[in-house]
Amino acid sequence: MWRIAVLSLVAGCFAPDPTIGAPCAANAAETERCPSGLFCVKHDGVETCEETDIVDPIGDRDADAIPDLVDNCPDLANLDQADEDLDRIGDACDPCPPFQGGEDSDGDGVGDACDPNPTIAGDRLIAFAGFASALPTTWQTTGLFSAMAGEGFASASDTETAALTFASPVSPRIEIRATARLISITATASNLGAVNVVERYVPSMDRGVACQLSGLASGDQQQLRIFDLSTLLVVDTAAHPFSAATELDLRLRRNDAKYSCRATNPVLELAGDVLFSPPSPRIGLRVKGATAVFHWVMIISSP
Repeated sequence: MWRIAVLSLVAGCFAPDPTIGAPCAANAAETERCPSGLFCVKHDGVETCEETDIVDPIGDRDADAIPDLVDNCPDLANLDQADEDLDRIGDACDPCPPFQGGEDSDGDGVGDACDPNPTIAGDRLIAFAGFASALPTTWQTTGLFSAMAGEGFASASDTETAALTFASPVSPRIEIRATARLISITATASNLGAVNVVERYVPSMDRGVACQLSGLASGDQQQLRIFDLSTLLVVDTAAHPFSAATELDLRLRRNDAKYSCRATNPVLELAGDVLFSPPSPRIGLRVKGATAVFHWVMIISSP
């Protein structure tokens, strides 16, 4: 059985023949950090020389009540242990929560599969929600939007809006990306039902810029659109399938006033300019005249 030593209260390097529990040497480039036969082990934020390199099984560096040995983010509190891509790295500390693979070519802390500019440093993962637990207070809901069983559930009639939004980062370039599945279109008559990712959005007014897939309950007018909610004008549009049970990946990028809107199944991308720029805007998900589930949503800012 390994030993738990009492940490010395005196800082400094270890002696030539130290007792177990002495601090590790500060600079591994100049000398071995511990004498032969001992291991430098970090636990409770302190590195000491021990007889084994097994970390204290009851250690909890981030104080989230999850022992370090089983904590998928041992240095960042995440009681829910959410792990969207099942790579054993928690969403709270994963550089690319929805996709496996640890590549980060530009070293900016955003994994290549999530990075809009994987070879240019400076991007930041601002927010991610995988709906594994209750939404944090940084997210604001409007209408019928809730997190349950690892999904974000949204439903609204053609006179209502369901939304989930986050304060827009102050940055010239923003990307919001989400995966979703349409359950049904609830809009009536000639009203379109739509699933959107939105930016520069004002929930109280239902105004902003939307990248949306929309269609009629009859199955007609299925399309991808950049829609200016502030003027109710279509900026760009093209036919695109929008049917129940189809898995969708929606992505809206803004570079100042220039927008691009991308959807999958099949891949289609639109572009256009929108000048709407309200104070204190938000960014997030929006559903109108439809019922849908969102699997995850991610927000990234770029310099």
